[in-house]
Parts: sequence; structure tokens; C-alpha cells
Amino acid sequence: MAETASHPKAESFQHQPAASCSCPIHEDVQPFTAPLGIRFADHIDIAPLARETAAAVYESHHSYMDSLPSVNLAHHGVYFQGALVGAITWRYPLISRKRIRYGVDGQLRPEPLDVDDLPASLRPTARRVLPSTDEPVVDSEVISGDSLVEGARICMGVRMPNLASAALACSQERFLQADDRNTRFLLTWVRSDYDGAMVRALQDKGWTCTGYREPGQASNREDKPIRERYKWRFLCPVDTAREQSTLARWSQ
Repeated sequence: MAETASHPKAESFQHQPAASCSCPIHEDVQPFTAPLGIRFADHIDIAPLARETAAAVYESHHSYMDSLPSVNLAHHGVYFQGALVGAITWRYPLISRKRIRYGVDGQLRPEPLDVDDLPASLRPTARRVLPSTDEPVVDSEVISGDSLVEGARICMGVRMPNLASAALACSQERFLQADDRNTRFLLTWVRSDYDGAMVRALQDKGWTCTGYREPGQASNREDKPIRERYKWRFLCPVDTAREQSTLARWSQ
């Protein structure tokens, strides 16, 4: 439909801090205007974030886990044109070992499962997020928990197009640049009923859904409602993450 004088095409995004929120993202922050269509990655910066500041962001804006994870390795502040808009925390996962499965060309494959065995409410999302099960698993290995690093909190406190994708890419690049551990894979979890921007961001950045975790409270941790939900498990080989970062630079 052609544009009319009364309905001009939007050329910018206006961010208005939430008046009712006093978290570090919205406290004492002035409104700003961001032009649409720009390369968001060019305007996203990642910097170390104090533990207390990260905790305040999660308490106010994380959709299902409002506390800090344990065994933290790094807290990242996500900044758009100098304004704090989110936080990401990396840590060692709370597992000792993990089996990794590979397909014919060495790509990650999901654990054996039948989508029809999942609860009916999960099946449509499972068919979208899980790789096709037509290709067989031809190899596997068990790796130690210290070979994985988990993106335990990925929280954007401002709704902006492409923000989650650009923030994740910049944060994982920043973390890997400083990482001198024997890290082979990045890991994160996504709530099973959330089939939104973060799932697309993970897939765009080389992450693969390799299975799910069933509901169940942990006996040695505080009960949380999220532990009563299924969660998708996403993995990203570190070599893939670094390769994508290099390609992104060449494409600019």
C-alpha cells in the first residue's frame, strides 16, 4: 500500500525510560532517538559490569530468573550509543560432564528424541528450534564441564529491533577474546514456551538446539518457577563463534 501524508514511514525509534523503574538502565537516563535501519552491531558496545549493577538489571528485567547465577566468570554491560540497555553473565555450568553428538559433516546434532513424545504444547516449537532428525549421529564424545561456559543470563531491558542478536554476538566475542581457559563450547538455555527474538538470535550466531531439560527443582538451590518448565539447550562451538566474528568483520 502506498504511503500517504497522514501515515509517513517511520524513520526512527524513540526510547522512553520507564518512569516506574529505578534500575540502572532506567534511573536518571534521558530519552534518546535511534534511527531505524542502521547496523546495530556498529552501535553496540560491551564493557565489564559490576556484580551489583548486573544483579539490579536482572531483578528488574529478566523474564524468569531475577537473581545472579553462581560461579560467575564475567558480567557484561550492553550499551547502545553509550546508554546501558542490558546485561549478560557468563559462568561455568552446573554440570560435571556433557555428551556432545556430531553429524556427517561434524555439525552438532540433537540428542535422540521423538518430538511426538513431548507434551503437546511443546511440539510446534520443538519442530521449529530442533535441527532435522533425518540426519544420523555418526560420532559423539563426553567433555568435562570446565570445557563449557554458559551464558547464564542474557537480559535486554529495552525493546529495540535486533538488540538481542547484536548484543549476544558482541558479548560472546568479548568473552572469548579474554578467555584463556580450555573452552570448547558455549551453552545457554531458553524457556521452552519462548519462541521469540532470542531463539532467532542464537540460530543466527551459530548456536544449535541440541535438546531440552525436563522440569524439576534442584535440591541444593532455591526453588524457582522456571524450574517447573521445560527448557531448550543451545550449544555453540567456540571455533564457530570465532569464525563468525571474523566473517562479520570482513562483511562490513
